[in-house]
Amino acid sequence: MIKQALSYGLGLSLILAGTQAFAQSTPDKLVLGMVPSREAERIVDSLDPFAELLSEKIGIPVETFVSTDYTGLVEAIGTNRVDIGLFGPAALVEAVDRHNAEVILASVRRGSTTYRSQFNIPCGGEINSFEDLKGKTIAFVDPGSASGYQFPFVFLRDEHNIDANVDMQPIFAGAHDASVLAVYNGDVDVSVSFEDARTTIANDHPDVNEKVCVLGYTSDIPNDGTVVRSGLPAGLSEQIATAMIEIAETEEGKKLTEALFNVTGFAPIDSSAYDIVREVSSTFRRN
Repeated sequence: MIKQALSYGLGLSLILAGTQAFAQSTPDKLVLGMVPSREAERIVDSLDPFAELLSEKIGIPVETFVSTDYTGLVEAIGTNRVDIGLFGPAALVEAVDRHNAEVILASVRRGSTTYRSQFNIPCGGEINSFEDLKGKTIAFVDPGSASGYQFPFVFLRDEHNIDANVDMQPIFAGAHDASVLAVYNGDVDVSVSFEDARTTIANDHPDVNEKVCVLGYTSDIPNDGTVVRSGLPAGLSEQIATAMIEIAETEEGKKLTEALFNVTGFAPIDSSAYDIVREVSSTFRRN
């Protein structure tokens, strides 16, 4: 009986091991997804070349998926429709906490893996301090954006006793360049964006720095990052991370990453670096 039990247990273990190996077998293709910080049409036109470079590096076809918002990308990574996701910090935390996604890289800009949210105002206007913001219209970016909503919302509340939902008239612009444009065009009194999103419209509006000034900044925020969905083989996740780092170090890859993500490189990062984002997001949800 003991031998039979051991035999049965060994057989069951082998079956389970085989099932796990099958579940984590290398996929025939991968899907790379992101939410554009600029106009979606431009992203769609240029994300495919980056996917091609990634495919060449890892030897697996890579398709692309551009979501209209952060919620859609989080759900796509959770339902295995997207394998690799480039997320803003708040959405990244949601993907990790809700769907067991794995953080593999942080974006690097200006040599740093952190950035700030900035408040954009008309140059020479009536707004000269945060105390002047009550009663004004404000353009946020997206409810799931760390720099485009959550950090500046909490900053206004905690540092300046301003509840943007009560003391101001908020709208969502949908993208960081659109948020800057809202001030540039005089559609709102103030907007928020990543630092310095004015560069995203400078080609079309070279006088942007003369018309849009910066009122101030939030504290540091971990940069956006790259995650892989739950269930990808660990070796493949490492290949993807290495490939993206190497791509950004090439002349062609650097041009693409700067155009697509406003990124100059990628760096390995531990998930704990995003704990501050998790805390801000949690505080925001409680309100």
